[in-house]
Amino acid sequence: MSRQTYLKVPFVWEEPKPLIEVPSRLEFKAAKTLSHEVLLSIVAQVMESSLDASDRKQVMEHGSRQIAEQFLAESKDGFSYQDEWWQVGISSDDRITGFVFPVIYQGSAKNGLEEATIYYIGVLPEHRGQGFATDFLLKGTRILQDAGIWRVFCDTDVNNAPMISTFERAGYQQHSEPWQRPL
Repeated sequence: MSRQTYLKVPFVWEEPKPLIEVPSRLEFKAAKTLSHEVLLSIVAQVMESSLDASDRKQVMEHGSRQIAEQFLAESKDGFSYQDEWWQVGISSDDRITGFVFPVIYQGSAKNGLEEATIYYIGVLPEHRGQGFATDFLLKGTRILQDAGIWRVFCDTDVNNAPMISTFERAGYQQHSEPWQRPL
């Protein structure tokens, strides 16, 4: 039986670049200030409505809560980060709009600088279509700039047109042609 795959589009942000200015329409706070249940709930909501084929498959097979729990538990596998790097965005009416989880790849330093990625970025379904994903990507990238990185390397499902546009708006460049990833 052959293994199912899907296509991911890789994007990079390479330093040196001017420090990003993050729009001020959201208040950002550390995800660690939320209870585990609230954090689990928002991650599960994003994953169950994701355009990523892998997320959809896992949610269909195991349920969004279990997949979100596993996702959070595996966040240190091959990555490092400061707890305060993981941010949630709060709207002017005090509602959580989404989150960004930037991380450093372990063992990928170059000339004393780290290589990083956005482990996950998500906008809650009721807040989509308002450009918040760009705010989150800019916030995550700025956190990584402040941490001292040489590159941020990310990817997204080839069918996730909103996220592809978000990377482009934020100044990321497509790194190569889409590649196959196991589903």
